[in-house]
Amino acid sequence: MNYAVLFAGGIGSRMTGSEIPKQFIEVAGKPILIHTILAFEKSEAIDGISVICLESWIDRLKEYIDAFDIKKVKWIVPGAKTGQQSIYNGLKAVYDDSADASKDIVLVNDGVRPFVSEKLIDECIRTVKEKGSCVTICPVPETIVEVPDLEDGRITDIPDRSRWFLSKAPQGFFLNELIEAHDKAMAENRFDCTNSAELMRRYGHSLYTVMDSPSNIKVTTPIDIAIMKVVINEGLY
Repeated sequence: MNYAVLFAGGIGSRMTGSEIPKQFIEVAGKPILIHTILAFEKSEAIDGISVICLESWIDRLKEYIDAFDIKKVKWIVPGAKTGQQSIYNGLKAVYDDSADASKDIVLVNDGVRPFVSEKLIDECIRTVKEKGSCVTICPVPETIVEVPDLEDGRITDIPDRSRWFLSKAPQGFFLNELIEAHDKAMAENRFDCTNSAELMRRYGHSLYTVMDSPSNIKVTTPIDIAIMKVVINEGLY
């Protein structure tokens, strides 16, 4: 079985000017989170969806799920103190219902990353089956500079950007292996990983890539809202 775990448990502090969590801001008639859920809902490869949501917004999310006739959301769980702990909550809900977690594949995605294509979902699942993991990436579009000390402001290196890529999502793994990595981190009282790939690498797993387009954006700031509207209106994904 193939599952999606969507993280929407944050408040979106960088979305200035908004009185509601960024994942519930409406764009083109739907909350951003619903756009994201529908991207996985329409994929024939996805069997179920787990959503990590702000606890105070769970009832509202359930209303949206009914309104948009979404069928694959099987679990809605509250977020936790850190992103790592929140993702664990979403994974654990899937794991507890799994018949064979060693064969189940889970794709972890931001709740505010709405332009995940069916092709990308299929490619991520295929890569996990063949190699054990997948991390969505895209090329770095501009020159990278290294500035170790911002107060000093001196550039110490300009690396070859052809070797560097932006890490995006989905990130895919076998469910049992990702749960085991989380369990190890909790046993060590470590909750500092910002994404699942970082956690898996810490505990010895190799990571493999799937290339994607720059249109697979994460909606973080008001400018991203404007970009999202253009992408939808122009059909650029």
